[in-house]
Amino acid sequence: MSYPKRTKKHTLLLTIAVLIISWIVGYLFLEQQFKISTDNQIQKAYNSVDELFNLHVDHETQKFRLELEKVISLDGISEAVATKNHNALDKIITPYYKDFKRVYSDTKILTFRSKDGITIYRAHKPNFYGDTLNKRRKLIVDTNRLQQSFNGFEVGKLEMTYRVTQPIFHNDTYVGSVEIGFDPMHFINDLNSVFALEMGLIIKSSLLDIMINKNAILIDNEYALISQNRRLIEFFSKSVKDKDLKIKMDTPLKNHASDILGFLVVGFDTSEIIAQNQASMHRLFFIMVIMMLLLGFVLHHGFEKMLKYFTKQIYTDHLTGLQNRIALNEELFSQEGHILILNDIKEFSIINELYGVDVGNEVLVQVGKAFKKFADENQFDTFRISSDEFVLLKSANDFEEHEYDQLLDELHNYINSLSINIDKISDSINIEIYSGITYDHSHALEDAKMALKKAKKSSLPYLEYTEHLNTKEYAKKVLDIKKTVKHALENKNVVPFFQPITDANGKIIKYEALVRIIESSSGKKEILTPNMFLDISIENGLYIDIAKEMVKQSLSIFTSRDEKISINLLPNDLFNSSIINLLVEYIKKFGSAQKIVIEITEQESIEDYEKVLKVIKMLRELGVLIAIDDFGSGYANYSHILTMKPDYVKIDGSLIKNILSDNESKILVKSIIHFAKDLNITTVAEYVENEEIFTLLKEYGIDEFQGYYFGKPSDKLN
Repeated sequence: MSYPKRTKKHTLLLTIAVLIISWIVGYLFLEQQFKISTDNQIQKAYNSVDELFNLHVDHETQKFRLELEKVISLDGISEAVATKNHNALDKIITPYYKDFKRVYSDTKILTFRSKDGITIYRAHKPNFYGDTLNKRRKLIVDTNRLQQSFNGFEVGKLEMTYRVTQPIFHNDTYVGSVEIGFDPMHFINDLNSVFALEMGLIIKSSLLDIMINKNAILIDNEYALISQNRRLIEFFSKSVKDKDLKIKMDTPLKNHASDILGFLVVGFDTSEIIAQNQASMHRLFFIMVIMMLLLGFVLHHGFEKMLKYFTKQIYTDHLTGLQNRIALNEELFSQEGHILILNDIKEFSIINELYGVDVGNEVLVQVGKAFKKFADENQFDTFRISSDEFVLLKSANDFEEHEYDQLLDELHNYINSLSINIDKISDSINIEIYSGITYDHSHALEDAKMALKKAKKSSLPYLEYTEHLNTKEYAKKVLDIKKTVKHALENKNVVPFFQPITDANGKIIKYEALVRIIESSSGKKEILTPNMFLDISIENGLYIDIAKEMVKQSLSIFTSRDEKISINLLPNDLFNSSIINLLVEYIKKFGSAQKIVIEITEQESIEDYEKVLKVIKMLRELGVLIAIDDFGSGYANYSHILTMKPDYVKIDGSLIKNILSDNESKILVKSIIHFAKDLNITTVAEYVENEEIFTLLKEYGIDEFQGYYFGKPSDKLN
């Protein structure tokens, strides 16, 4: 016994040791990853600054080149430069330069030079001329030699400028150049309007004739800082560096010859980024600790495989490999706007029934791949959320509805054209889909389901959710009806009303039992007819109890009466064992089964006609009579009459109502009567509303009559 205990103890210690080591490694890993993340964020921001700085330099260069072109085009400028006429230049340029300086306040220099590099005139120093005539700047000499435009940063005695130079030609002969220089802080000021950063310029101190002045601060023997930013100045002047300020200075400042004179210096305040990343790291580490504790517990007890399985499966649909309903819910819970397309395979259950579940699953796998391919091509995510329901989801705050109409057409054409081949079957399988689409609703999936349901009902390939599709009011109505029906069943308020059926002499020979619900509200009795509750009861599983209640009450009431009683059943009722068993029980109690008529509505939805015939045969053997209801409407046909051989045929009321005015109704009614008489089947006419209809039908040979002319349905019997 001691060995297992020691083993268990050692296993526990090992698990704890593994957890502790894992926590340490995990913490260090997270710390390193978030440090890398911080550096990446800063580098990304700096890259943006660098790109914008260079774009701005290029833009300003082009702008000032255009300005210099305007200067060169002034009347008399090229001639004055060609003749080195200082006074003429002063007269032309002085009014222009005043306006120019007013627009471009950062301008420091506007200089004209002859073709041999001699300064002729400086607009910023109009009286300059003489002692320095023989001093030539390399920039100008280069311009003379190449006779083309140059631009770049230049360092003078006291300051740095950015200069743009244009050659001047007179009578197609190169005669000199004009040079404009402006404060490079101009670029930084513009950048500061976009980025809230600490910025300045670092230049080589050897280029400055005077190291310490109001614009330049000596950093070391190699570089000087040009900036008015307090935080940058303190960073470079103090021995203890600001730990929250991250300095990047990789953007070179080049002169016209591409020599590097210095760098753009950018300071990033990392305190907020670090604080956010550390908070995220601590949250992740806490989650990691909890998860590893659970993992350690599972490993210790031998359930690591189970945990891995469920962890892997939590967001994935096991059949198709697509994201599942859980993953979709997480996406929908985010604050982003979404475009959601819910898709359902039309009559997919038939594929399962016809070919089996394995083939159905293979169809779902191939359809899932097709949805995934289409979604990837159109930047959607793909989900399978139930058996044959697939969702395409895209994050989007703006959309054009007509674009998605076209997209849905493409989706349906693509999916509906699939030819699915499966080894187990010889024929290829083709499918069709319905779709419901919704745009940025808080209940996107619910709204898409409403649109999909309406599309199916309307036999449309797809439908967009709109407010008028909102079925919440209908859902409330359904809940209210369900509540009413349940209450009626519990309190015996589901009752039969009886409508008389007469012979040709008007004598009542039979009653039809019709279901009603009696409700009392505020002392007032209200009678609910089947059209108000029956469909909802069928859809929500309440109909069976209603049918059974009608059988019990109707047959119990007519046990002691002479008239026949006619009870309505739907075809599917014949497949329900609880209804049939109850019916058989009460038929046997009734005593005179030949006074019971079972009315069956002929419907296209009958799935197993042979089974219907077997049940009818069993009922006949008990002695009851069989009637086909609503004959002549829609699907009811003569071949079924020949097979079923009913005792009664009830002609559909829509034919009887119109018989006085509709010649086709007359022809059809006569045909049914003739057909029934040949088979010795009793005919019953419904909806006999007046004496005129009654008289005409008697002439045609109808055997029995039912309608308001003889009496409305009532819970009272004579």
